[in-house]
Amino acid sequence: MKASVILTALLAATLAAPLSAATEAEAAMGREIVKKNADSIVTIELVVNGGAGGRGGRGSSEQKIEVNGTVIAPNGLTVTSLASIDPRVGRGRGSENSDSEFKEVKLRLADNTEIPAMVVLKDAELDVAFIAPLAGTGAAKTYPYLNLEDSGKAEVLGTYFDMTRLPKNMQRVPVIQTVSVLGLIEKPRRLIITTDQTLGCPVFDMQGKPLGIALAYLSNNTAIQIVVVPSEDIVEMAKQAANVKAVPMPVGPVDVAK
Repeated sequence: MKASVILTALLAATLAAPLSAATEAEAAMGREIVKKNADSIVTIELVVNGGAGGRGGRGSSEQKIEVNGTVIAPNGLTVTSLASIDPRVGRGRGSENSDSEFKEVKLRLADNTEIPAMVVLKDAELDVAFIAPLAGTGAAKTYPYLNLEDSGKAEVLGTYFDMTRLPKNMQRVPVIQTVSVLGLIEKPRRLIITTDQTLGCPVFDMQGKPLGIALAYLSNNTAIQIVVVPSEDIVEMAKQAANVKAVPMPVGPVDVAK
């Protein structure tokens, strides 16, 4: 089963949950979150070569992919789910995804500006990928971004907000909805389970602070659940990505799982 099929099934399961009407206070905060943070959610467009395929390892498979990501630094550093951009992740391949090649990577901003970029760091185990503008192109620009260091706190059955951006055929409109925290996984690392999540996008608390970014949870190298990874964990991983200069290289992105 293709990773896209697995992730689509996970999304369908979460979207099947009934939505309750927001209170006026929730609606007001939701509108404020969209106004303040919508531009930090961008579209990532790329071509991925999934590596050797077919009998005997001959041939390769390329496909165009368009997903959402969240800009988390003024220099344009963007985080997203690795499983959403690499078909080899989440379908039982695990760290074997390391030979996937990303080409023609670009960030499409809220104003439709295209910024050439590259995948600078990935971790198949944690399902995280960082994309940065290429040096000499959009790297000198200051980007609208979500400050993950000013993070919120998750409590079971609290009210929160899931924000994303719709695809091209829906005008890439930013949308938001109220969600609830169903549970908290504490070991081996903290993960937040909510009633709805969108890969590569943030979840906010009632004060407008981000709880974290939605990524895929892998078990036995297979994507089984979408979870919210806390902001502080994303910040720590982003420090590694910040040390990788975004210049075209003949080798693939850094794989921190090795």
